[in-house]
Amino acid sequence: MWVPELPFQLACGRDGALRDRPLAFLNPESPRSPSLWFVNRLGRAEGLAPGLPLDQALRIAPGLKVLDPAPQVWWEAQGSLGDFLQHWTPQGQLGRLGEALVELQGTQRIFGPLADTAERMRRELTERHGWASHGGLSLSATAAQLAAHVEHQLELVADGAESAFLAPQALRRLPDLAPRIRERFHRLGLRSFGDLQPVPLPVLAELTHPKLAPDLRARIRGEDRPKLPLLTERPGHARHGWRLQPPCLPEEVALAARCLDWLWSDPRHPRHLVLRWWDVDGEPHAWRALPEDLTAPPLILARRLQQAFLTGAPRRLLVREVELRLAWGLGRERSLFQDPLQQRFERLEPALARLRKRFPDQAILPGWVEYGLKQANKSLIFMEAR
Repeated sequence: MWVPELPFQLACGRDGALRDRPLAFLNPESPRSPSLWFVNRLGRAEGLAPGLPLDQALRIAPGLKVLDPAPQVWWEAQGSLGDFLQHWTPQGQLGRLGEALVELQGTQRIFGPLADTAERMRRELTERHGWASHGGLSLSATAAQLAAHVEHQLELVADGAESAFLAPQALRRLPDLAPRIRERFHRLGLRSFGDLQPVPLPVLAELTHPKLAPDLRARIRGEDRPKLPLLTERPGHARHGWRLQPPCLPEEVALAARCLDWLWSDPRHPRHLVLRWWDVDGEPHAWRALPEDLTAPPLILARRLQQAFLTGAPRRLLVREVELRLAWGLGRERSLFQDPLQQRFERLEPALARLRKRFPDQAILPGWVEYGLKQANKSLIFMEAR
């Protein structure tokens, strides 16, 4: 599902006088020399574009209405979209502002045919929030995303027709394709999905990367069938549950090994970690990791989880369920307006993940972690953004 120009639809919903006129948001990163950030369709039709200085934009379009960005309102709108989708399916993923990929397979017994369900979702979104939306329905995630941008009310891609639908699409529309790889394809004359679809996998691995080639090949052919997370999980967060059948005594629960598997399932650095468990009486228990626990290697952290569980679990009661909640990242929340330094920190994450797998018994930490920790423990391996 795609709600085009969601920020502008929010503004028009709050003030009806803004409808049918060119709109733009100010760039929050250029306060001294104001410039445009987002421009709606009516503004682009009059020659406006993002990055254009404000004084020049007002000369081009005297009827332009300039709005101040309100990130909190946008986040609330994105949250409202997620809450709306949860009424229809438990699985999905929110993308860029106004975009969402949801799994409808398996909902036929409740809502009927998939095409009818998608149309009802689009219609109800308009009636409840007043948001005009487009939809794309396909077994392929890439085909569904590009079909939504065709801007029909609902674009259907039949099973087996994904490759033919994607063939005329330009490669620049492929989500998350690195610019340097796109430029390499462009120099070789590979500019559309159809140009790249017959390329053999070994050749594609040489042009990109051996680990990335199979996923890229599946996406350009419309063969990608990703397993979507639960909509209740925010991006950068994970929740692992373990229901014990039959319930066990605390000392019989092999929690350390299970938690180590969970920690290795995503090699990023944990930002928050909460262990929760319930006994057979339904009584909840919880343990929250301290900052010094999060900087420990996974092998040590798994043992600390086991020890905290044995310390806090009532020994005379059986344990029914265990849950680990994690927030991943370099120790900082991702914000809507990221400064360049934070973006550099984010680019360190793949290198840190490779080092953690190479040195499982040592703590791999980003260089901005407190300098005193580096002096206190010389065995830590640090990476610094220069």
